[in-house]
Amino acid sequence: MSTRMKWLLIGVALLLAGGGTAAVALKSGKFGPPAKKEVPPLEFLARDVVQVTPRKLAVRLSFPANVQAVSQATVRSKLSAEVRRVLVREGDRVSAGQVVAEFDTSQLRAQRAERVATLESARAQLAQSERTREANAQLIKQNFISQNSMDTADAALRAQAAAVEAAQAQLAQMQLQLADAVVRAPIAGEVAKRNVQPGEKVAFDAPLLTLVDLAELEVQAQAPVSDVAQVARGAPVEIEIEGLAGRSFAGRIDRINPAAEPGSRTIHLYVRLPNERVDRGWLLRAGMFARVRMQVGTEREVPALPLSAIRTDGGQPSVWIIADGKLMQRAVEIGRRDERAQLVEIVGGLAPTDRVLATKFDNLRDGLAARIVSGAAEAKVADKDAPRAPASN
Repeated sequence: MSTRMKWLLIGVALLLAGGGTAAVALKSGKFGPPAKKEVPPLEFLARDVVQVTPRKLAVRLSFPANVQAVSQATVRSKLSAEVRRVLVREGDRVSAGQVVAEFDTSQLRAQRAERVATLESARAQLAQSERTREANAQLIKQNFISQNSMDTADAALRAQAAAVEAAQAQLAQMQLQLADAVVRAPIAGEVAKRNVQPGEKVAFDAPLLTLVDLAELEVQAQAPVSDVAQVARGAPVEIEIEGLAGRSFAGRIDRINPAAEPGSRTIHLYVRLPNERVDRGWLLRAGMFARVRMQVGTEREVPALPLSAIRTDGGQPSVWIIADGKLMQRAVEIGRRDERAQLVEIVGGLAPTDRVLATKFDNLRDGLAARIVSGAAEAKVADKDAPRAPASN
């Protein structure tokens, strides 16, 4: 047998051995498609699951609000002139009528002198017209002049009298401008904002200062149109001020705006709020954020869930329930809310036996396997798209 034939037989033998090995591996599934890994169910702690239960709810409305001064004023320029002095700064206390700023009056004084001279000239011409008229009255009695000449003298006298009145009015107007050059506070209060500095040229009606009187405040609340029907003038309210934790103020609805705000579709409610004096000044300041709470109706027992269980994605309230070992998102109809107890009435969409997630979780999807476990251990999350740990809001 030749050497070439020997090598050919060896190659065939190796090929047959490799094919047998591959067939065995394929039969055993070693090189086949991997078996699908079973995803374990999401586990939720028993404390994170609730059911609809009858609870007593008090209908309490809560509105965002802000504090504002009842008496406030923006001091504006009545001249177009240069500011010579500004006598107050932010935080200064002023009384009504106090001088707070002054304008440069050099040009106004020159114009006043011109108006005075114009008035004196008009008065002199009026005196001359009166003498001319008296002389003509004597002459017409003696038939030395015609009636037409007498009428001309009367007309000249009336015209000159009108010229005197016009000059007096112009002088009075100049006197007013000189008085407006001294700016006085229209109300008593504190300077909230100073808009100008000495040396600035300001236009007519430009803002100079903003004054607020903190002695009497009011809270302006924004109420949704749907809640206004339950609000009445004189109704008692509770006011919480941001920055004053643990303290609330009692008040009553003083006014209700008859029209809604075009942009937000809310109605403004106003509550009077007397301020308090403290060692450092006033306790409350204009511009503080507040919240107005009020109770309407009486307590009654209704099916309820915690507010934290309700989702409002897309404007439709819904909840997540665990049914038949799977997660399901269920639309619900809600009613009254009790903000203090953090409860909401469930009008429809759930049965008393439905198990509802009371804590908010991220990345939940319909159909995910889920089960409830007991104990204090952390819930296990099997799906990578679900949260690593329950995160409540």
